[in-house]
Amino acid sequence: MPLLTFIYSHDDMFDAVKQESSLYSIRQTDKDGNPMFETLVFDEAYLPKFRELFFNAQAQIIPTLSAYQKNIPIEPEYFERKDFSKKRDYICYLNMPDDFMMSMAQPIEDYIFSFLKDWIMYKWLETKMSNIASVFLANCIGVDGSGGYKSDIKGALEKRTQPIRRWHGYW
Repeated sequence: MPLLTFIYSHDDMFDAVKQESSLYSIRQTDKDGNPMFETLVFDEAYLPKFRELFFNAQAQIIPTLSAYQKNIPIEPEYFERKDFSKKRDYICYLNMPDDFMMSMAQPIEDYIFSFLKDWIMYKWLETKMSNIASVFLANCIGVDGSGGYKSDIKGALEKRTQPIRRWHGYW
């Protein structure tokens, strides 16, 4: 069974969220027409909040990946959410079937990264301006029949090199 390993570092994810919030905040204006840069940017002053939202995003994506996740036994250890020296990165190990289409590894990695980034943005904007947070939520879970990143991830995980035979036909 091929093993896919994806690493989403704390620093890279924070930089991506900071950049996304910066680009988004420049396009948003208050009632006086001023950019909302100071209000909406997710910068270093909010690192504890970022850590909380990063864990929350991981918790949201794990059920989507659970059918393929490798169970890695770990030694019990003391964990403190505010200890930034431990558990900083999200490492995802997926056991894929032998007939998995390996060319889908890159899109899966990208979909997971985009989900994590947009979920953090959604939760961040939900605390700042809930009316515009829905844009990022729609990217994550989809609206009006589209499945968003979760649906894209599930679909990519199901790609095989040969069609699966079901009920005397190929689907």
